[in-house]
Amino acid sequence: MQHTPRTATDADLDGFVATLTSSFHHDPVMSWSYPDPEVRPRRLATLWRFFARELYLPGGHCTTLPDHDAVAMWNRDGSPDRDEFWAEHGPAFFAEMEGDLERSSLIGAAMAEHHPHHTDHWYLMAIGVRPEAQGRGLGGVLLAHTLTQLDELGEAAYLEATSPRSRRFYERFGFEVTGEFAPEGGPPLWPMWREPT
Repeated sequence: MQHTPRTATDADLDGFVATLTSSFHHDPVMSWSYPDPEVRPRRLATLWRFFARELYLPGGHCTTLPDHDAVAMWNRDGSPDRDEFWAEHGPAFFAEMEGDLERSSLIGAAMAEHHPHHTDHWYLMAIGVRPEAQGRGLGGVLLAHTLTQLDELGEAAYLEATSPRSRRFYERFGFEVTGEFAPEGGPPLWPMWREPT
């Protein structure tokens, strides 16, 4: 099968939700945010559906492989205006998450505090590979696709790694750790920056 990345559209929403929900089930940050493993899949599905639908897919910079074996949520302009976005979407998000936002809100606040604003960049919110498709280098194929575009455009990229394993993965693609932060009582995240090559 050809593993050719393409730009994702609103029609890919269900595939994005399924892939990200399954691939982040054991992620340290998501496991801390939603500690009950029985509840976590429902929370993750709601979270990814909300962000993909309201913010990332409409931006036109998300990517996917065929059958959603791997998906990536990119935002070309970095973080949106946090206050404006949550003023508009916060009540609906709270309702969709059944109010279970205490820990994920702490994560979100910590991420916002450490998000760089010194220059324009692309932000990688999440990249995931379906569990049954993992181990075949598909995440790297999808990531390299966008990074090649960024190099041609001369634009930087930023993300937060949520595990030592993901940190090492991103380092292989030229991202450099710029620090470490964690919500109170939560696991560490590593902000990572990549200059175009």
